[in-house]
Amino acid sequence: MINDINIGGVFIPGLLIVALFTLVCTLLLVPLFSFSRLYRRLPGRPLINFSTYIVTYFLLLQGLNALGLLA
Repeated sequence: MINDINIGGVFIPGLLIVALFTLVCTLLLVPLFSFSRLYRRLPGRPLINFSTYIVTYFLLLQGLNALGLLA
């Protein structure tokens, strides 16, 4: 189960940590997508970037759930 993390008396929710990790993963994935010719021709690339974040977040939560770290 993802618990709150205590840093200097400030509780940070576990899902916020997962969301920040997902943001880092997305920031690493988007430049890899930019090498693709198809990605350059897609309209609304900010929407594609946001969708990448949502899909990455979902997959990360599914992985944590499969490992038993998420209740």
